[in-house]
Amino acid sequence: MRETLPYDARSQKRAQPTRLARLGHATLELSLGFSRLVQTAASALISSRRLGAAARRVVRRIALAQVLYTGVHAVTLISVIGLLIGGTLIIQTHLMAPAAGGEMLGTILVAVVVRELAPLVTAIVVTGRSGTAIATELGNMKANSEVAALASMGIDPAHYIVLPRLIGATVSVLVLTVYFAFVAILGGYAVSLLIASPSFTAIQAGASRTLMLADLPLFLAKAGGLGALVGWLPCHYGLSVKSSPTEVPQQASRAVVRCMGACVAYNLVVTAGFYAWVGPPIR
Repeated sequence: MRETLPYDARSQKRAQPTRLARLGHATLELSLGFSRLVQTAASALISSRRLGAAARRVVRRIALAQVLYTGVHAVTLISVIGLLIGGTLIIQTHLMAPAAGGEMLGTILVAVVVRELAPLVTAIVVTGRSGTAIATELGNMKANSEVAALASMGIDPAHYIVLPRLIGATVSVLVLTVYFAFVAILGGYAVSLLIASPSFTAIQAGASRTLMLADLPLFLAKAGGLGALVGWLPCHYGLSVKSSPTEVPQQASRAVVRCMGACVAYNLVVTAGFYAWVGPPIR
């Protein structure tokens, strides 16, 4: 007999996707997101080759402004964190190994501070301080159609927006990493004078014995790569805002969280490769 009741769409249950279908969808979304992420950096780097003299001056001026905000304005915060971390490291070392001499303290300062903590902590501090600002600024520009306005005037957003921030973040993290290492070692030495009283010559001997020529490419790979990540990911997620201002804080939060995770993962990979090449950190 024919059904005369009105059709109720809720009575039809939607077929649930299988586990394989969900896995395929997640893989596709991940690959598309990664390709868009790579495209953000690639378009900025490729656009740098096409810059004229006037465009280079504009990019240079914006990059210097980014260095001022990202690097110079963060010196005070980096100084405080570096001093505290260096002092804390020496206190922990003295508690666990009270008989450790000045050479061992110098070795630990180089192996832990210079190779590990300086680049990673600097990148995390800059991400929390400037990465949020970059993602929020670009997100607001995208939501207010400023990026579309730049494109309509023939200005490439990749070299006007992304490239200067990428350069500014990389240079800032490189310089701040050197400064952080110096301040942390200074703070560690000051604390060691209070609790262990080692000679400066012994600490210098331990540091000189641990430092090697391979530390230079390690430093450049870590600080340069982490700086590029700090400038790259916030720009990408800031420009991922569609049109609603409510997306801006969401993308800014996503940029900071994923940038910190990428920095930790990158630091782990470079450290593992370095010690697989040169051997144990402390001989």
